[in-house]
Amino acid sequence: MKKLLLLTLMMVGMAYGAMAQTVKVDSLRKAPLGLRANLVMDFSKATIHEMSEANFAKYEKDWEKDKSSVVEKFRAAANFKLDNEMKLGYYDDADYVMTVTVKSISTQGFIVCDAVLTDNSGKVFFAVEDLKGSSDSFFTPGTKLARIKIWATLTGTALGSLIKNRM
Repeated sequence: MKKLLLLTLMMVGMAYGAMAQTVKVDSLRKAPLGLRANLVMDFSKATIHEMSEANFAKYEKDWEKDKSSVVEKFRAAANFKLDNEMKLGYYDDADYVMTVTVKSISTQGFIVCDAVLTDNSGKVFFAVEDLKGSSDSFFTPGTKLARIKIWATLTGTALGSLIKNRM
């Protein structure tokens, strides 16, 4: 019985991981190698733990303080995977913007988002919908914010890998 339960959980996990993101625009080969893009991460339309961001911020008092570290974990993980082929950050003179729109954060911390890379004129070089990180484990330890930070790292890694494989 335990083996059947374990097998079922593994299959559900693989099915969750198989719900792949959809790449809508892929013109990254036209973008210059080593480009720097300003990172904008928008949580305003997200459902976080089945609440709006405003309601989640009332429920989780540290959200406004910790949101910047969630973004930083995402950015650092993406940049690590990109290995200097692209740099996401905060630059005064960047010619590109990577806008990440968070759609949902589950109670386990799973993050689902859309990401769009544009130049300053608005031309889209890359767009992906329903991007999510992956993990071998269903169990993410820690507080709600700790789980969100773990999944921010996993989702940033997924974005970095996806972009690197297309450059």
